[in-house]
Amino acid sequence: MRGSILTAFSLLLFLSFALVFVIFNVAVRQYIRHHAVTELSETQELYDYFGGFTMIVRSGLFGQRINHFYFSDRFELVYGYAAPTTDTIAGALRERDLPPSQINNLRLPTDGGTFYITTQPVNVFGEGWHAVFYVDITDISRFSNQVNMLLLLVVMVIWSMAMIIATFLSSSLAHPLFVLNNFARQIGRGDFTQNAESFNNEEFETLNQSLNNTAKQLAKYDNDQKTFFQNVSHELRTPLMSIKSYAEGIKYGIMDAQKASDTILEATNRLTGMVGEILYVSRIDNITTPNEEDVDLRELIAERIRIHENPTQKIKINLNHDTEPVTIPCIKAYIERAIDNLISNALRYARTEIHIECYGIGPKAVIRVMDDGPGFEPGALPHVFERFYRGKSGLTGIGLSIVKSIVEQHNGTASAENNKNDGAVLTITIPRNR
Repeated sequence: MRGSILTAFSLLLFLSFALVFVIFNVAVRQYIRHHAVTELSETQELYDYFGGFTMIVRSGLFGQRINHFYFSDRFELVYGYAAPTTDTIAGALRERDLPPSQINNLRLPTDGGTFYITTQPVNVFGEGWHAVFYVDITDISRFSNQVNMLLLLVVMVIWSMAMIIATFLSSSLAHPLFVLNNFARQIGRGDFTQNAESFNNEEFETLNQSLNNTAKQLAKYDNDQKTFFQNVSHELRTPLMSIKSYAEGIKYGIMDAQKASDTILEATNRLTGMVGEILYVSRIDNITTPNEEDVDLRELIAERIRIHENPTQKIKINLNHDTEPVTIPCIKAYIERAIDNLISNALRYARTEIHIECYGIGPKAVIRVMDDGPGFEPGALPHVFERFYRGKSGLTGIGLSIVKSIVEQHNGTASAENNKNDGAVLTITIPRNR
């Protein structure tokens, strides 16, 4: 990254200098050409007016003498103002060996200075010659060169400062990236320790906080998994030991086979139900989840009630809901399982009837399941949704924990309380728009 920043800074400075250099030199050249041509045109007009003469001396824009001399196609000086300047220009033209047509409006550098030249065809003694008019632009050319050198010096100074700034900037960017990269690798290795370092840069600090939140969630997930498997191993051991004990009792004839078989079947059913619940919990806890769909809770609850209703069942299930649809985006199979567990839990404790309510309150959908049973023990309320916590007549202790996991996965909440009269009240709320 440091190399990329330095290269970008260098390229930007080079392009900026090249642009300024080109614009300045083009402007200077246009300035010289315009004013030199103006001065020389006036000289040529005087030359034509007086019918030709050997020397013209006048003060021009550049504060220099404007002169002329004659030369032939072979660049031989015929006559003119006999001065070192004339000889210098004539010598420079001979060295270039250019025809007159190619030296009109020519900027000619010589050992004696820099001159701007124009030509004009004339008739001398009945022969065709050319009058060369020139103006000294040495001073302004020297000024232009000095400015170019100054620009180059300024660019070198700015480039040096830019390299220092770029090095500092790249280091200030490289360090946070190095720290965050190591932090990400640390998370990948299973070490979810929070990164205590903070950054002045807002973007890096935001990324750091996001990684810390990720590490926190993964640590919680990892801890929940470990706790879950510890509880599973403990809960599975009980029915397995019961099955083993009664099976050995049958084998050695120390237990009544009929009673032992009933106990084994009961333990097996409990074990089967527990395994099914555990497998479902593992699917819910998976980080990847199925796609969501819009579901009307009124229809879903009515369908689950029909499944749980039994003609021989004495407990009546009543449903009250809004007249308008109560639609939420959700994983339908998960919400069905949550409703099933709520109804099953209520059926286990209800005496005569269950009341289920479904309605929308602002941005949330609310489902409330009430039974007329004995309700929760006061000390049990904080633990109702904990995994493997079993109240009176509880089975695996996983059913309501599944409800809580499903609801939280949908950014909702689950709560439990006792009715004012008799019975338990389980309430879940789920956002209607997410």
